[in-house]
Amino acid sequence: MTLADESKTLLDVVVEARAGGHHREGQVDMLTAVADAIDEQRHLMVEAGTGTGKSFAYLIPAVASGEKVVISTATKSLQDQLGDRDLPFIAEALKDQGVSFKSVVIKGRSSYLCQSRLKEQLSGAGWSDQTDMFASDEPTGEVHQVKAWSDETDTGDRDALPFEVKDWADYSVSGMECPGRVACPEGDICFAFKAHDRAEDADVIVVNHHLYGMHLSADSSILPEHRFVVFDEAHRLEDTMASALGAELAGWRMWQLTRAATALRAILPTSRATGFQRRLAAATRRFEEDLKDTPEGRFRTASELKVAESLVDVVNLVTAISAEVRDAKVSNPAFLGAKARIIRLIGHLLGDLGMISDLGDDVVGWVEGGPQPAIKASPIDVGDLLQKSLLNQVTIIGTSATLSLGGSLDPVASRLGLGRDGQTYDAKRVQSPFNFDRQSLFYVAADLPRPNHDDWPTAVNETIGKLVSASGGRALLLATSHRMLKEMAEALRDREFTLLVQGEMPKQALVKEFEEDETSVLVATMGFWEGLDVPGRSLQLVVIDKLPFPRPNDPLWQARREAAEAARQNPFMTVDLPRAAMLLAQGAGRLIRSVDDLGVVALLDPRLVTARYGTAIRDTLPPMPVTSDLAEAAEFLRRAADEAGRAVPSNS
Repeated sequence: MTLADESKTLLDVVVEARAGGHHREGQVDMLTAVADAIDEQRHLMVEAGTGTGKSFAYLIPAVASGEKVVISTATKSLQDQLGDRDLPFIAEALKDQGVSFKSVVIKGRSSYLCQSRLKEQLSGAGWSDQTDMFASDEPTGEVHQVKAWSDETDTGDRDALPFEVKDWADYSVSGMECPGRVACPEGDICFAFKAHDRAEDADVIVVNHHLYGMHLSADSSILPEHRFVVFDEAHRLEDTMASALGAELAGWRMWQLTRAATALRAILPTSRATGFQRRLAAATRRFEEDLKDTPEGRFRTASELKVAESLVDVVNLVTAISAEVRDAKVSNPAFLGAKARIIRLIGHLLGDLGMISDLGDDVVGWVEGGPQPAIKASPIDVGDLLQKSLLNQVTIIGTSATLSLGGSLDPVASRLGLGRDGQTYDAKRVQSPFNFDRQSLFYVAADLPRPNHDDWPTAVNETIGKLVSASGGRALLLATSHRMLKEMAEALRDREFTLLVQGEMPKQALVKEFEEDETSVLVATMGFWEGLDVPGRSLQLVVIDKLPFPRPNDPLWQARREAAEAARQNPFMTVDLPRAAMLLAQGAGRLIRSVDDLGVVALLDPRLVTARYGTAIRDTLPPMPVTSDLAEAAEFLRRAADEAGRAVPSNS
């Protein structure tokens, strides 16, 4: 029996075990493709429409294969869903079939309680605040509460913490700080390393894309050896890998080091420790001030930046600190881990400084402005890096609801290194089981001016008002900029429904109220374009202001366009268009999340039907009927409300 045949049999069992479960043709097609890819060790890219059931379609062949398989997701929430719900359900359903497996979820270091940091807090040498950063605090009730939890928990996972703490950073470390099992005196009881120990013995390891990127940047030394990896939400893989394989210098990095340096009092003589701490605090403030005055945009060499002199001072200072800390003998055992962390943190900082100071031809550097300015560097093309460090080493299976452009997976696959230099892969598109012809309508405001016209914002808000009135609220408005978010929100103030605006409440609270208040309207930007899952009565209308092309002046995207031109490719078709098409499809995908959902997606950008490239984007979207008649869209919303048994307010 082939792996595909065995997986189909096991899928029958799992589907039968799920109350109300039923077969989905697309799910079986995807499961077969995944099983064949594992059997034949062939790379695979699968676009699986919303509602396909793609998690079971890759998890079942993974557990049936008997191989060690890594599952990488874009978000912690999907990690938790797989680890806490899907994999345990499959294990229970298949236990009578003779199928048994072990699974483990691994998150980044900062998600786990650090035993070394906890020991330091218990020692009474905590950091009170930045204004009194050299004060010594006695252990608080909170510290002892965390200690009691540490004695009970099996995982040390912050998400399992049954109470709130004032500052989780007091009890955790980042991957940049962690010195490793050998160098840390608490390495034998470290929760993060316990998770890695379980991974050595596990068949299925669930991680996130950023952690997998760190694994690759560390010469594949973080995760256990494996031959297969499934990337769910693979449409986000390129950007996550570019970040993980790049470098960043910002004020938070400097304050992270300053915070760690409070432990110098327990490592060096008091006068030396105090001197270093004060110099480091001063260097950090100067760096932040100079960074704020440094113009945004790309740079070729770090020496040309206004902040360059501050960086040199930081390099000299942290190098001196590292040298003295290495030679120091720590009298208080509670701070042996702190010594190792300071050395590690400085080493990581110097490594990023080195990358930013010596940009190669394949790396772009830029200064990013805003409330938290930063100096960044990133590989321009992650495809070449992934070919060497990933595709030539393991078999990958990438999947998402949005991976294609105009029906082809080649544009996205190529940017990940597939299809280059003989690196072959299989491609599969699986349609959603939803009846989009009956359940939905896609409205394009063809009569509106283009987004670069002065009258466009006013026309957008007038159209939104008509659509929201027809839907009686129950709308998600997605803006491509914070400026448009503010304008859209202000235009809807003092209406008959509850208005929820990103930034005015925490994200989880916004989503919870949006779900519970069926006539509310949520106005948000890119953070809500994907991952938001609100099936049913609360979401009937999704409005997208315009096609989400990358900003023309974004340094990384500028560099990617230049690289495409150098390769004699059309930069718009190979860089900008796939990005916009995938993001638009993700935004549109917020609407229909179940077989009972009904509603309208409205795009207030006429270019989808007037520009030549519009056809390629439309072919990427869910197969919704398209109209440019606002009256038809409004009538569909009213009929949808009636069919769902929801009365639209009479004053709408």
